Amino acid sequence: YLVLRCGHGLESQAVTYQGGSTYSHIGILQNDSLQGEWLVLHAVPGEAKRGEPEYLKREPLSEFFAPTRANVGAWMRINCPDSIARKAVRYALQKVQDSVVFDNEYLLLDTTQLYCTELVWRAYLQQGIDISDGVRSDAPRTFCREQECIFPSDIIKSKTTLFINPFKSKSL
Repeated sequence: YLVLRCGHGLESQAVTYQGGSTYSHIGILQNDSLQGEWLVLHAVPGEAKRGEPEYLKREPLSEFFAPTRANVGAWMRINCPDSIARKAVRYALQKVQDSVVFDNEYLLLDTTQLYCTELVWRAYLQQGIDISDGVRSDAPRTFCREQECIFPSDIIKSKTTLFINPFKSKSL
């Protein structure tokens, strides 16, 4: 499963405006049976201490949807066998364990750094599924040097998306 949220910051507003969506951020859910909880694997800017690198994260679902980080939220399912979804999770987890940093330039051509949607997209692409259907969204050069990137809305609109379930505001 994938999880989506929209935060409070200017970057969230820019992504929702450019992408024409309610959601500005996306991550992959991982069920950690040892800890007995759901974790989110994701790439997010602006949450590291000043001057420190912004690494990909693995954090509890409750932190991902904390009121200080999320106005709205949802979860969605990609149309693929569970075995493929598990491999996508393993790919994303490996990127977190490799201490990959957040891609502040939103460059799809550079695979050494990843932004949130790119992490999710690459995790499934590695398994042979393009969850964006090849769609790229126009982005201003101030946001993305390549002037196109993949927004959460591109995945939401994809034919690979089975369903999306928004959360009620009190469940955040």
